[in-house]
Amino acid sequence: MTILFKRTWEILVENRIPYVALSVLYYGLILALMAYASFDAPLQTRIFESNRSSFMNGALSITGQVAIDGRVLKVLGFTFLSNVLGASYSDITLPSFIIPFIGIFIGLYRAVLMGIVFSPFNAATSGIFLVHLPTIFIEGQAFILAMLGAFIHGRAMIWPASVGKTGRWKAYVEGVRQSGSLYIFIMAIFFVSAIYGLLETAILIR
Repeated sequence: MTILFKRTWEILVENRIPYVALSVLYYGLILALMAYASFDAPLQTRIFESNRSSFMNGALSITGQVAIDGRVLKVLGFTFLSNVLGASYSDITLPSFIIPFIGIFIGLYRAVLMGIVFSPFNAATSGIFLVHLPTIFIEGQAFILAMLGAFIHGRAMIWPASVGKTGRWKAYVEGVRQSGSLYIFIMAIFFVSAIYGLLETAILIR
């Protein structure tokens, strides 16, 4: 496990420039769209209502509970799995194995939606904005890492030497391996998000 963690950390350090660039893009889009949403309330409403189940999950789906019970833990556990297997792997990583770099654009599109829906100017979600803001930031790190994996894999396909390979097939496999290694950090981040979800739930049901 230590070796895997060390190797994953090395991958992140080697790709620190694209990691920082993707972080700036992701959080920058969220902030920009939060500001834009203040001028387009109808757009907020349309996106929120058409994607309510996607955004009102985890702690946000448990408002109205009177205690943190087994149901809360099950919901947060399900959210953890859906984030890892669905929102990050199925939506960002897997498509990038078929269409290079596509996961980056999918991740940035998610940032756009998050910025609009969770704008503090949105009447539907303004009451939970401050409480949910840490979740947006924490989970954002996981999605950025998934996008970084898509970048590493796509770059390997175009420039095999970037992953120390000479053939495209070997570069493809190495890109898959490196993007998969990043899931050690991605899962850890989603786990932290789930732990915060307990605190967020306690605040929201008060």
